[in-house]
Amino acid sequence: MADKITVKTNHVPRDVIDSSQLTAKEREEFSYHNWTALENGEDSADFFRYKGETYDVGEFMTTSTLPEFNPLTRWDGYHSDSFFSGIVIRYVDNGERIIVGTFYA
Repeated sequence: MADKITVKTNHVPRDVIDSSQLTAKEREEFSYHNWTALENGEDSADFFRYKGETYDVGEFMTTSTLPEFNPLTRWDGYHSDSFFSGIVIRYVDNGERIIVGTFYA
């Protein structure tokens, strides 16, 4: 099935943002973070915005453990939203930006 995975992207780099750049509403979505520790510089978390949603980079799985023949290995991470689909990311610009795509099988 891995050879039937399709990835769609417009190859537009998006900024990786840190926790201080999130709105109060966005922070509510990520209530599992210790916001006091983040604000005090005792912890860190990176996010990005894509198609009107904010994503926590820490929720993405690495592709380095996937078999070589899997098309997702061309990306740095993936986040499944169902068994057959999800989002992939690739770091660019020394990790300051990412390219985002969607995948489906």
